[in-house]
Amino acid sequence: MIELDDTDRRMIDLLRSDGRMSAPVLAERLSIGRATAYSRLDRLTDAGAIVGFSARVDPVAIEMSVSALVLVNVRQGLWRDLRDRLRALPGVEWVGVATGRFDFVLLVRGDSLEHLRDVALHELQHIEGVRSAETIVLLDELDQRDHPVWPHLAPPDSGTSGGS
Repeated sequence: MIELDDTDRRMIDLLRSDGRMSAPVLAERLSIGRATAYSRLDRLTDAGAIVGFSARVDPVAIEMSVSALVLVNVRQGLWRDLRDRLRALPGVEWVGVATGRFDFVLLVRGDSLEHLRDVALHELQHIEGVRSAETIVLLDELDQRDHPVWPHLAPPDSGTSGGS
């Protein structure tokens, strides 16, 4: 675990909104020196606070516009064994181990309701140890990953507002 100060938090928020932001731009937005920006970015990456940089893809643009949450119950004690099998299902984008009524929550994307049906009723039910599943088709999604985790720290000129 790494100890974060307000500058680290602001840097993380800026990178959440634009993961391609360069260290010189980060330095300017944070009002710190370039060397400091590079050093902090390296420290956050080395410590595992920043685990990578990737592209966010619009599911509709790549014809994966049908999404569902699939809630899964498994036989007692099998969650470790089934975790990798569940994440290997076609279209599974995210897997969470849960508490409460269900053992797993899966985000599944596909190009059609037929894809979701095949995953939920065929693929999933043929995994030994799966007791039951409930599928919730998503009608709309709001992606919040580019919003600040610490909005009170955002500098007024951070470029996150809609102003010019």
